Amino acid sequence: MVTLLIALLGCTPEVTTEATEDVRVDHAKKDVESTLPRTCMNEEGRLFVVWQDERDKYQAVWFNMSSDGGKTFLGSDTLLSHGKGDAANPVIACAGDFVYVAWEDKRDGELGYSNIYLQYSTDAGRHWQDDDLALDADPEGDFISQGPSIAAAGDSAWVAWADDVNGAYDIYLNRTGTGGDKWLDEPLRIDGDDAGSAYSANPRVEGDNSGHVVIAWEDRRNGNSDIYVNASTDGGKSFPDDDRRLDGGDEAGSANSFSPTIAMSGENVYVVWQDERYGDNADILLNYSHSAGDGWKDEALRVESDAEGIADSRNADVAADGDKVWVAFQDDRTGGGYDVFLRWSEDGGKSWASEVETRMETDDNGAAQSYYPKIAINGDLWGVAWLDYRDDLEGIGFNDLYYQYTVNAGADWQTSDVRINSTSPATSYAVDHSFYLLDDAAVTVWADGRGGSSDVFAASRALGVQSVFVAAEGGGK
Repeated sequence: MVTLLIALLGCTPEVTTEATEDVRVDHAKKDVESTLPRTCMNEEGRLFVVWQDERDKYQAVWFNMSSDGGKTFLGSDTLLSHGKGDAANPVIACAGDFVYVAWEDKRDGELGYSNIYLQYSTDAGRHWQDDDLALDADPEGDFISQGPSIAAAGDSAWVAWADDVNGAYDIYLNRTGTGGDKWLDEPLRIDGDDAGSAYSANPRVEGDNSGHVVIAWEDRRNGNSDIYVNASTDGGKSFPDDDRRLDGGDEAGSANSFSPTIAMSGENVYVVWQDERYGDNADILLNYSHSAGDGWKDEALRVESDAEGIADSRNADVAADGDKVWVAFQDDRTGGGYDVFLRWSEDGGKSWASEVETRMETDDNGAAQSYYPKIAINGDLWGVAWLDYRDDLEGIGFNDLYYQYTVNAGADWQTSDVRINSTSPATSYAVDHSFYLLDDAAVTVWADGRGGSSDVFAASRALGVQSVFVAAEGGGK
């Protein structure tokens, strides 16, 4: 029998219901697919949203924003990509009034390959540049650049991606330290093996105001995919020639390690990934540095408390606040559907604060599939949101969004999960969500199929207020 820690006592405030309709973010017409929303919230609570849709001739990147924490949005969207070619897979980062958006763009050349382009705003999304900026040095579009990751701090920003300019994909980075108006003429190659000699992809980048920039990625130089990292101390102007393998504890290349995610707080850096070293089922592993990307552990730390490789654990998210680090993931240990679990460390990842992890859902163990957890931390207020199929009784594939939260740093959790979307349960899909916790509200943005095509929606409700079905016109205009 699996023993699970579910703290459910003394839960305040009470979960209540409120018939508040979700807010439509995009303004595309009906039957236009608006997908892959990505968000960033600055220190003042301004929420910035980008997505891709094909309302015009080409698929393009669009932008909207909220100045009140997701309650209302601008009445029209802003087109960010201006090329004669499809733009896709946008990513966004913000720092104060600086907002940066990067994406894959097929405007260059005749081969249909994507380059990495960028737009930026210096006044919190009110105005953008007349021309998009190309970040990779490939004006003819002869090579493929894909999978951008972005981070920002102060007036600096960094974009990393995978690029096959040398043959097999390598990891490249471009950066600005002047709020966006100056970028490197030639991006920097980050992986330390011979150029183009092995597949390197899926980078994740983080940086800070002190000049520290850390990039983690998947790398097949040893056979199967390992997790590697490289770090800069001069704001991304230069990187060491030698990178570092993070998934220690087994032989290099002996098992696949993939899907890294990264969090940075002060000089503490945490990288989490999925690892198949214990068999076909993936486990969640973590490595950490307490010196801004230097001094990693020789052996990675396993996050789960159950037996190695006995269950499949995937889609981890990580958050950090100094020496505190939180990891959420989905896990099918009960033999039914995936459940969502949270575990945290209070000593910088050296050990876990509880003997076992906390299961987020309050329905029966494994009763329904729960996927893609997202963590939000605001002091002692912690929360996790996820995709939930508990009401999809006929197995159609429709889901809802739920979250759980604690107001006292994990001591107590709510006795029922809080439903986010206000459609009738399991009548549509809600995917690609972002999640934030303000002092008195939970904020979520996602792609939603309630109108027959995918649109971008948001919900901002008082903490613990659970949505109920609201009849709405839905979809496009």
